[in-house]
This record gives sequence, C-alpha cells and structure tokens, in this order.
Amino acid sequence: MHSTIPSPRKATLLRTSALVGLSLLMTAPAFAQDAAPATGDEVQTVVVTGFRNSLQTALQDKKKSNGVVDVIRAEDIAKFPDANLAESLQRVPGVSISRVAGEGRSITVRGLPPAFTRVRINGMEAQSVSGATTSDRGIGTGRGFDFNTFSSDLFSNLTVRKTASPETLEGSLGATVDLHTSRPFDYKGFTAAINGQVGYNSLSKEMKDRKVSGVISNRWDTELGQFGALASIAYTQRHYYEDQFGSGGWNPGSVDGGFCSPVGVTPQVPATDAAKGTDALNCATGVPRPAAGDTLYSQASASTTFFPRLPRYGRFEHDQKRLGASLSLQWRPQAGTTVNFDALYSNYDVTREESWLEGFSFARAISQNGKPQTAVRELILFPAGTSQTAGANFGKAVSDVAYARFDGVDVRSDTQYDAFENTFTQYTLSGSHDFSDTLSVSGLIGISESDFNQKAQTTLMFQRQNAGMTVDFRRNRDQPIITHNFDVTNPDNYTFGAPDGTASTANAEIRLNPSRVNNRYETAELNLEYRPIDILTVKTGLHFNTFSFDIAAWQRANTFLVPNLTSAQLRDVTRSVSFPGNGLDDGVFPKAWATIDYDKFVASQNIYSNSGIYALIPNAGNTRGVEEKITSGYVQTDLTTQVAGMTLRTEAGFRFAKTQLTARGIIVGQTNPVFVQHEYSDFLPSFNATLEVTPDVFLRGSAARVVSRPDLGFLTPGGNLSLTGTPSLSSGNPFLEPIRADTYDLSAEWYFGRASLLSVGAFYKDIKSYVQNASRQSSFRETGLPLSLLGSSGVDPDATPITITQPVNTPGGPLKGFEVNYQQGFSFLPGWLSHTGALFNYTYVDSEITYNLAGGGTTTKSLIGLSKNAYNGTLYYEDETISLRLSTSYRSKYIIALPANNPLQDLEGVDDLQVFDLSASYQITPKLRVTLEGLNILDEFNRQYIDSTRNSTFVYNHLGAQWNLGLQYKF
Repeated sequence: MHSTIPSPRKATLLRTSALVGLSLLMTAPAFAQDAAPATGDEVQTVVVTGFRNSLQTALQDKKKSNGVVDVIRAEDIAKFPDANLAESLQRVPGVSISRVAGEGRSITVRGLPPAFTRVRINGMEAQSVSGATTSDRGIGTGRGFDFNTFSSDLFSNLTVRKTASPETLEGSLGATVDLHTSRPFDYKGFTAAINGQVGYNSLSKEMKDRKVSGVISNRWDTELGQFGALASIAYTQRHYYEDQFGSGGWNPGSVDGGFCSPVGVTPQVPATDAAKGTDALNCATGVPRPAAGDTLYSQASASTTFFPRLPRYGRFEHDQKRLGASLSLQWRPQAGTTVNFDALYSNYDVTREESWLEGFSFARAISQNGKPQTAVRELILFPAGTSQTAGANFGKAVSDVAYARFDGVDVRSDTQYDAFENTFTQYTLSGSHDFSDTLSVSGLIGISESDFNQKAQTTLMFQRQNAGMTVDFRRNRDQPIITHNFDVTNPDNYTFGAPDGTASTANAEIRLNPSRVNNRYETAELNLEYRPIDILTVKTGLHFNTFSFDIAAWQRANTFLVPNLTSAQLRDVTRSVSFPGNGLDDGVFPKAWATIDYDKFVASQNIYSNSGIYALIPNAGNTRGVEEKITSGYVQTDLTTQVAGMTLRTEAGFRFAKTQLTARGIIVGQTNPVFVQHEYSDFLPSFNATLEVTPDVFLRGSAARVVSRPDLGFLTPGGNLSLTGTPSLSSGNPFLEPIRADTYDLSAEWYFGRASLLSVGAFYKDIKSYVQNASRQSSFRETGLPLSLLGSSGVDPDATPITITQPVNTPGGPLKGFEVNYQQGFSFLPGWLSHTGALFNYTYVDSEITYNLAGGGTTTKSLIGLSKNAYNGTLYYEDETISLRLSTSYRSKYIIALPANNPLQDLEGVDDLQVFDLSASYQITPKLRVTLEGLNILDEFNRQYIDSTRNSTFVYNHLGAQWNLGLQYKF
C-alpha cells in the first residue's frame, strides 16, 4: 500500500515541523515576562515600526472588537507582510489556502470551503475570478473569491470576521473577509514610495520575473475643509515552469471493455474487425493476442485492479502579468463628516502551455481504438487494502498496478494552450456624518465587476498507434518510470489525421473551448447610529444588493474533424519540448518529446477563424446565468456594563434578508434559455459578548444563525432532457434553499505584553442542510420547467414518471473544532535576542456530513475542503535596520470531490502540505531599503490522490522555489 513506500518528502515535513516547534517551545516558558520598566526620572519613548508595529496595531484592533476577529496590517505604506493576499490570510488561525501555479488562490476558514466565505473590498461585497488547470478545478465559476488576481501592494489591512453580527452582511458560514485599500487620511501628510523587484525561480533557472509598485499620497487644509488624495499602482510579470506526473484519474481494468483477451477466450475481446486488424489471433494490426492460457488478462481486466487512465508526465510553461491600480479621494468638510471615493482596478493576464506525452488507450473504448486493443504482457500488482466504496467492490481486496508492460498502446502527444484575463473594477462612494454627539449616519453606494475572458482554451493532440509501453511504480508511487519502444522525439513516428476506422489512420483532435464569466454587484446601504447614553448604542440600517452572474461557453461540434497532415506537414508544425525533470527522480521519463508548435500550427491552420470545420457552437451545458436581488435590514444594540468590577461589552440584534432569484440555463438540444424564479427569506439573530476580566484578559462568547446561498453551479435550470424511453432530466436546481447553520463560539485571550497574545477558542457549527446531487421520480410539472419543452413527445406533465437527477438540499451535520494562537516579542531576552519574536497558531476541525453516492446510498465524511489539522508559525528578528522572518504553513489532507469522478472509487483529495517562506530586508538609509523574499523555499511538491483506501496518485507537481530581490525608496 502507499503508506509502505518510502517518502523522503514526508520525512522532510516531520523534521522541519519538529525544528520549528522546538524553536517555539524553547522560548515559550518566558511568555509571562515582559521588558523591565524604565527607572529614573528620564522617560524614554520608543517608536515601534515595521513588522512588530503591524502586529501590535493588529492586536489593538482585535481587542476592540466584540466578535472573534483577526486583523493583518501593512508594515508600512505599500509594504504588505506577504506577496500574495491569500498567503497573508493563511497566517490567521483557522485559515488555510489552496495554491495554483505556486500562488495562493482561495481560502478555507475553519474547514468551510471558499464558497462559504464572503469577501468585501472597502465595505462592498465583490467577486474575482481566475483560471487554472483542470486538476486545480479550472475556472472559478462559483462564489469563491480568487485572491491571486490582486497585488497585495494595493491593500493596507485585512480583517477576518469569524462570527456574525447584525450589522455585518449575511451570506457567510465561514467568515467575512474585509480587504481595505489605503486612504490618504491614514497618513499624516505627503507620503510616497516606490518598489522594484526581480525574481528567480529554481525550476526555470531564470531571472525573468519583474515587479514594480508605487504609491503617492497627500492631504491639504483648505477653506472647504481637509482634502486627501492617494494613488497606487502595481505591476507584476512572471515566467515560470511546472513539471508534473499525472494519472488522469484511475479506472478499474473492467471498464471500457477490458484489455485484449488471449487466444481462444470467449467472448473474444475485441470482436473481429478487419478495419482495425482484429481477429482470433490479433488485438489490432501488429499486436498479437496473448497466448492461450494467459493468466494476466483476468487479473488486469478485473474490477478490483486499477490502472492510471492517462499515465503521463507534463511540462507547463506559464506567463503571467498582473496590473493593479487604486485611487482614493477623501474630504472632511468639518469635524464629524467624511466623504470617501475609492476606485480599484486589476487586470490579471495569463497564458499557459501544457505539453503532455501520455498513454491514452487506458481511457478509451474500442470505438476509439482503446483498451480492448491493448495487450498486457507483464503485470505486477500492489495489494491496496479492502475497498470501502459502495458498489461491486465493497469489502473486496483491491490492487493498483505496480509494474506493467503493454503492447498496442496509443501514445498521444497532447498540447493545451490557455489564454485568459480577468479585469476587475470597483467604484465606491461612502461617507459618514455626525448630526450630534448622539446621532450619526453612514452610507455607501458602489459598483463592482469582474469580467473573466478565457480567450483560448485550445487542445491539439496527435498520436503514435499500437506502441509498446511500460509503467513502473515500484520505486516511487508518485513518480513512475514510463518507457516507450520508439523514439518519442521524432515527429515521423506519429500521425495527425481524422479517424476513419482503419488501422493506418490517426485519431487526432482539435478542441476549442473559449468561455466568458461576468460577475457584477450593485450595492447601496444606509446606516443610523444612536447613542442615547454613554453605555448604549443602537444601530439600524438597510442594504440593497443586486448580483448578476453570467457564463457563456463555446465548442466545436466535432473535435475529431481535423486535417490529414502528411509526415512533412506534421514536421513543419512540431517542435521538441524539453523535460529536464529537475526535482524528479532521475530517468523516470524521456528528456524530450515531439509536440505541436502552437504558433506554427495556428498560422498554418487558421483554427480561430470560427468558420468551416472550426466553426464554434454554444456549449449549452456551460451557458447559464443567475441574478439575485437582496434586500436586508438589521437592528443592533451595543451595551457596555460593569459586572463584578469587570467590563462587559455586548452586541445583540437580528438581521432580516429577502433573496429574489432568477436563474437561466439551456436544455441541451434547445436554443432558447429557460428562466426560473425563486425567492426565500431569512431571520438571522446573533449575539456577541466580551468580558474584560482584566485589562489584559478577555473572554468572548458568540451565538448566531447564519446562512450561505447555494453555489452558482447548482442553480442553473439547464441540463439534459430525454423524453424517449424512460424520460429523464439531469440539471441544476434553482429551487434550492440556502445552507443554514447555528454557530457558537467561546474564546479566552491573554494580552500579556506588547504585541503578545495567548488565546484559545472553541467553535461549533450545526449545519442544518447541505447540497448534493440526488435522483428521484417525479412529474415534469414539479420540475418548474416550462411545459413547452415537452413538445409533441406525448409525455403527460402530471402522470408520466420522470427520473430527475439534480442538486437537492440534504441533511448537513455538525462541524466543531478549536484554535490556539500564540504570539510574542522576546524583548526580555538579552542583547540581539531581544529583537526576536514568534507567532504560532494551530487549528483542529472535524465535521460529519452525509453525502449521496453515485450508485445509491449515502456515506458520512468530512466536509469537502476541510483539513482536520492546520498550523502556521513565524520566527522573526527586527531592529532599526534588519528585518528577518521565516514562516511555515501546514494543512493536512482534504477532500476535493465526493464521489470521485472515476468509477468504483469513493473520493478525490489533496495530500498534506507544508510550505516554508522567507522574508528579509535591510534599511540602507532612512529612505532606502533592500528586500529579499522567498516563497516555498524548499520547493515542496503538491500531491493529489484518488480513493481513500488505495490512495493512488492523481497529480504530483512542483514549480520550484521563488526568490524575489528588491529595493524600496520612501520619499
């Protein structure tokens, strides 16, 4: 089994975890001490700046809050603690991130997936979308926010609100994350800074990366009051590589018709077909059947034996450009009145070329010259335990291939070219006014839009038919040795053409799948605050929000309709892709192979003409939209009282929200979209209390009813409708109710010194419902779809049973856990050690969610995206000139799909991962600073797996360590 295979990576994780933990433990016994007070008549004022000051001010914000809140502040103007917003957020207890192309993309909070977290920018809810490889879940078409589209240089602080309050917008089960750009009134007067960086990547071995950012801010006193203006800009350019092994998923040997049967076996697989060269003695042209009496066939074709669908290695080449800008104008005409205008722009432009060499017969039926034409010549298996997946294999011993030699494998060279950009714009106008010492008003109006354009998602594939191939996992389950019996670098050994059923013709494909995703928010809100007495504040407000989501996608009608290229023509449009395999085991794969030269192929074939064989048609299943109109209001009272000599701060009240939904989608085979409307309301009480036991010890408690609206992909009324035979419908479900939960939090916090904290918190979420696909018998009328779709089919809308497969609200389950958070500056230590400090937090989360299984029945597993164990740690040194930080983040394995997308396997997941980052700077002069940043400095690999029993490798990839050297000048 997988656990018995030596894993140097896991040993490294254990060693590095122990080292960081030991460092923290060595300093922990002294946390109750603080720096000795000054003596004598002279009072010395120490101004703390930089990283330590950002920690200190963030803790002050945390102390003032009534709920459970964590804050990250910029160290200085245009200097955020991390290069990426998601990577900063992972320092918060309970927050874990997922990475794409080496950067943090999305977050989970206390085990809840990204869709359960709301993100606001400058007080207004927003959405941002980026793309990714298929294994990284592709384009963001849900409610999750993609943080990698923004440069962190544009922001001044992040706030993570883990508990609900009436005045905070509803919609989150995990947290509400507030992102704030800088404003001119944050600074005393004229301030300006400029940063420049160059980057080096250990895998690409290039120094092509560039980053430049700048900010300028000023404020003026005039006869009309105080004015302020701030503008910032940030530009990043990266070029880097990614190497990986991919299995394309795993299939049981029995699917797709099984492997080629031996001589004399009945039934004969494949059946006699002269066009394919199959007969009683041959699997295909040039591929003899296994000899009579061969025993490997029955082992290989069993449902309990698993093979990678597309055993392959790949090299990706990424080019990324990110441009961001912000503008903030402020006006204070008089004390107690402020008007703010904030504008934010970001353009995230990415191209990526993926080059694969893969055996793809294992994922194809005989109609595409697949597995039944492949003969197994040698076979060794890994016993992989007893299957826990409901179905034919439940309770049976299952195995993975350890080593196999095949004949009759179609080897494919696969090139995918992606080009996408996301343009984000947001404009907000906000303000506040004090009518008196007791009455004030605030408001906001704004527009936020994310426009994602997948300009190209093009896949070009050609093949070598009936080749010999070996796959050997015996040395390393994550890096199999794959060999071929032909020169994979020579384009003359491949063919490019349309299938016509003959053995001599290729099986090439050209896939064109552009798409576009638009998210838009329009918001208006008004809030009143009344303070009749010093200890009581009453708040109320109204909020109006319109959210629209639109996705359109296109495809070719027939991806196998391709030109037939001669050998000379194929040579003209191919190149050799280099695969040095740095960081991988030596000799696992060829160092190069022939692949399509994308630019030459496009120039010669005009594949983007949208005409002839390259004409595009709508992809009905991926063309849909949602519009939500939300009206909400709240009432909240904040009360400060004394209890037994201790200060008690409470906030209590409720929020009411009404959601009106219009969803549209296309039934495959139809041309006009179907529109469906639905609405629901929520009453959401909440209570937060903070007891200041002493000025340094705080106890907090919270309780709330919270709600999260269904993910966007579940809401489309489009899908597939069949009215022949047994009528069936597979679609989304716009009538879904939101996911609701009752949440409870208890925590204790001890602020035992400057920038020092020790806290423990426990949380419990009673998730009332979840959303899962399920099948049921119903009438067509009960689907809510227009009766006109029935046409002349003869289906009775009330009496004819129809099988409906769609998302439904299912029982949820409990989620519970605890957090420990420790940070301290070691000012009590002697000499240079007094400039050191540490931060550490640990989170444990557990959940029990009931899932529907594809083959019927249910199972209970953790929430998708939930890591049971996660921790972050930072050791730092900082004085007047030098700043050093070494940080680590860890999250244990988590599920990404349940059920799995391949048969007879229960789930797909991501393995545990620990990453180390480094940040250093040296203050050359009071205005000039040199910086060094290191991301994933140990170049840890990311691993995805399939099936909880077998733990078979799905993806194993790395991008190298990233190092950035820069200068900052502050005016």
